[in-house]
Amino acid sequence: MKVTEPITVNQLMLSNRILRSATMENMADDNGFVTDEFVRLYSAVAKGGAGLIVIGASAVEPRGRVWRHQLALWSDDVISSLNRIPAAIHENGHGKCAIQLHHGGTAGFGYSYGEAADSFDINTAPTSEIDVVITAFGKAAGRAAGAGFDAVAVHGAHGYLISQFLSPVINRRTDQWGGTPARRMRFAIEVCRAIRSEIKADMPLLWKMNCSDYADSSRDLGEHARVANALVEEGVDLIEVSGGIREQIKLRRQLKRSAGIREAYFSHAIKPFREAIGDKPLAVTGGLRSQRAIEETLASGADMVGVCRPIISEPDFPYKIFKPGGDNKARCISCNKCLLHIAEHPLKCVHFNQ
Repeated sequence: MKVTEPITVNQLMLSNRILRSATMENMADDNGFVTDEFVRLYSAVAKGGAGLIVIGASAVEPRGRVWRHQLALWSDDVISSLNRIPAAIHENGHGKCAIQLHHGGTAGFGYSYGEAADSFDINTAPTSEIDVVITAFGKAAGRAAGAGFDAVAVHGAHGYLISQFLSPVINRRTDQWGGTPARRMRFAIEVCRAIRSEIKADMPLLWKMNCSDYADSSRDLGEHARVANALVEEGVDLIEVSGGIREQIKLRRQLKRSAGIREAYFSHAIKPFREAIGDKPLAVTGGLRSQRAIEETLASGADMVGVCRPIISEPDFPYKIFKPGGDNKARCISCNKCLLHIAEHPLKCVHFNQ
């Protein structure tokens, strides 16, 4: 399978197998509205050639915001500025776009190094508050559809709210929201249902999730795969595999060393996730920086590859690896300085743009 082959997700035709994985831009204004800087970023990314571009974590409610200049999706007021992003992407390239729905959850988890203004404690929240958050995800998806995005994505990984509910390390509830794998999964399923009720059946729903939490008493790979199976049964159209709930920079350094020339941090998850989700599209994100490794990952059973940091450094990275012959590589060295930078500053490649 070549990276340049088209693929259909639900009924959305994508021109190639590159999924520009979501990352926090920290470029919205103080109210969470789109800025000119935001539009310039995605105009450049669109010109780079990725088949599917996922906009970074966008908060579904104010208390779920982690970064000061995080994009807002909690009010209909944002739609008039939000539609500038898909318009810019569609105007500047052939790629399609999704926006990632996000909630930070309990402060102290995740790896944003951001400024959580508020917090939602999953272990003390009454069901009435949990229901409010579930509804917020659904309403945010409806706003994304109204703003002209081609698809909706969900951040269910990396120690944020959905991942917190799934994790036995974080979720200590003993009611219908925790205590067993099936009950810990309930929040994710209800979020999926809320989103599906607000968007059309032919609008793709993407879900980013961990294959491992890399934490003490972590669930095994099989349990994560069972979550993926349940999600596609409820209407998720593409699963994007990642991993980790804490200390992501330290973890990614370790994963890079372990992966070696294979590059893909989570290639071991391809087989169990493929068995779990059947013929639904599977994307693998993390560590991929070369044409050789990308095509090897696709040949191993992934349908798409998620790429983020190389595109931060070189927006035209997809076109770079589309060139036939040779082993085209990113200049990105996976130093992770960009992740530290977005705690308080707009997204950029720090290493090559001092």
